[in-house]
Amino acid sequence: MVSYCTHGDVSAFLQLADFSGSTTPTATQVESFIELAEGRIEQLTNHAWSTANAISVTDERVRIQRVRSNVINSRGRIQLGHYPIIAFSQHASPSLGQTNGNVKVWNGSKYQDYLDSDESKDMGSNVTDVVSKDFWTDGERGTIYINNYSTFNMVNSSPAGVDAYVTYKYATATTPKDIKQACIYFTASMIAMNDDLNLMQEGDDSMDNASKSQKFEEMAMKILKENRRLERDLTMARGVGGFGTGMVVP
Repeated sequence: MVSYCTHGDVSAFLQLADFSGSTTPTATQVESFIELAEGRIEQLTNHAWSTANAISVTDERVRIQRVRSNVINSRGRIQLGHYPIIAFSQHASPSLGQTNGNVKVWNGSKYQDYLDSDESKDMGSNVTDVVSKDFWTDGERGTIYINNYSTFNMVNSSPAGVDAYVTYKYATATTPKDIKQACIYFTASMIAMNDDLNLMQEGDDSMDNASKSQKFEEMAMKILKENRRLERDLTMARGVGGFGTGMVVP
């Protein structure tokens, strides 16, 4: 299933009749080209640009940055390596499919999954639902806030200095227009490079198919570069809400 563009978008760009089961290439073949283009964009940008293409991260090693403390407890924050994240939910003895991940926090003797409702951790529904909650998530920034994090956990250090392991999915919900355009260019490049398809009619004043294919490729990369999509920077470099940001464990 394609997400960033459709075969109709590609045919419209190439100024051809829409692809179908009887065209060369067929609509199914063009969709396979689109899937390849989507994979390339995700590799270049280190991100997924549609919820349908959400990328999974398993047991990301993180530290909890303490942002407020008293004698007994602290409030902390975890900054994940990717964002936005797909919303978490809680279930008893959950599967990953039910919760969209794990938030396993060291409690002094074991890693406790905050998304397992049997662990008696109360999750806020959003960043404003914080009263009497044990944790809540800013999905857009990929930040998990931990409330009432026992100072005992700091004394009885976690194995290998890993405060928590987080499993999650990340993606931008709606494909931006520049990502769609880049996907069309990458797909058109794959089609145009095949001279046998005879799709790109050549004239005295036109480029040959190979040159057009290369041009489409260059335009796709130009879009990604100019819109600063390549290797997206994390928010770790700046403060959020007046505090410095926590770190992913190397």
